[in-house]
Amino acid sequence: MLDFITNLADTSHEAAEAAGGIGALGLNWQAFLFQLITFVIVLLILRKFVFGKLVATLEARQKAVEDSLKHASETETKLKDAEKTISGMLAEARGEADALVAAGHKEAAQMVEAAEEKAAKRAEHIVSEAKASMDVELGKARDALKKETAKLVAAATEQIIGEKLDTTKDAKLIDAALTKAAKERA
Repeated sequence: MLDFITNLADTSHEAAEAAGGIGALGLNWQAFLFQLITFVIVLLILRKFVFGKLVATLEARQKAVEDSLKHASETETKLKDAEKTISGMLAEARGEADALVAAGHKEAAQMVEAAEEKAAKRAEHIVSEAKASMDVELGKARDALKKETAKLVAAATEQIIGEKLDTTKDAKLIDAALTKAAKERA
């Protein structure tokens, strides 16, 4: 078959040289027609077996690219929505944290105030106990001083009078002297 095509091309080339007009330009109608028929046959074969698959593949790729772009757009929208949601959540969390910190400060201040009040009450209680204890000790000291003074007065009276008084007379004299001294001081 290849020999046939080669012979056909050679004869058509010789005929083109011999012919005038279009043949003088180097165009051979037979070769042109043969090439046109071959081109149409190849075109039909390609169209039947190759172009359909090629077009389907290109359309599938185009659809995949369009789907990817659509998916990317949707993903970008979702990402923006997620960022808005996250920033809202962060703002809410910051607000809650600030509220908790403020509540903590307030509670700490209340605890300090309560501790100060408790300490003040405890100090007042200690002072009142100390005063009561002092009053008791002062009363004991006065009683002891009174007894000691009574003994001294009795001893002094005994030396002045020169005789020993009995204890009941001593007690009466001492009580009278102390009462008189207390009235004079007041």
